[in-house]
Amino acid sequence: MMDNVYSNIDFIKEEEKSAEIRNSSTRKTSASRMSQRVPSSTLRLLCGLSALCVVLLILNITVTFTKSSPNCSNVMKTEVISDSDSMSTPCPEDWSLFSGKCYYFSNVPVSWEEAKHACEKKKSNLIVINSKTEQDYAVKISLVQYTWIGLTEIDNEWKWVDGTPYKSKQTYWKEGQPNNWSGHLLPGGEDCAQIQFGGQWNDEHCSNPWRYICEKKSEV
Repeated sequence: MMDNVYSNIDFIKEEEKSAEIRNSSTRKTSASRMSQRVPSSTLRLLCGLSALCVVLLILNITVTFTKSSPNCSNVMKTEVISDSDSMSTPCPEDWSLFSGKCYYFSNVPVSWEEAKHACEKKKSNLIVINSKTEQDYAVKISLVQYTWIGLTEIDNEWKWVDGTPYKSKQTYWKEGQPNNWSGHLLPGGEDCAQIQFGGQWNDEHCSNPWRYICEKKSEV
């Protein structure tokens, strides 16, 4: 009987030891799992913080770009204006550039006085021919048509409209001209000069309608 009691006691002790061992193992396993969970949660926290930093960085860049956009726009506008200025032409539309001057040829026949006023409205004057080169150019753009130039006779003296001194040796009159021909049967003489067919000058009655050339300095 006593042997059975002792056997039961030993069995109980063994069971208690086994239980303690199992509990110890369970605690170790839980601790191990806990130790594994800690790095995982930390990693998630770090990932969350990183994502937040990225979002904040993007927002900051967006705000900075938005604030700087007007300045960028102004810079672009300035560049466009600068480019536009650099591309500006030295002469107005329908004018041609030659040797630092702008020339306008009108196909509308008018009297010499009307031609003079038309050029003045364009802030220019009837062409004043100062050289053989300019004479040749005037003949070229006149298309070899009768064309008024800025030369008129006042008190028996030929004068350029811009006050340039008239030099008889630097003229391109047709042979026998000016002759102040009176066969036109109009009041007054032939007091205005024109480029004639062949490119030479001729004196003509100022009331007759002819085409004309305006000239002015180029804008650049």
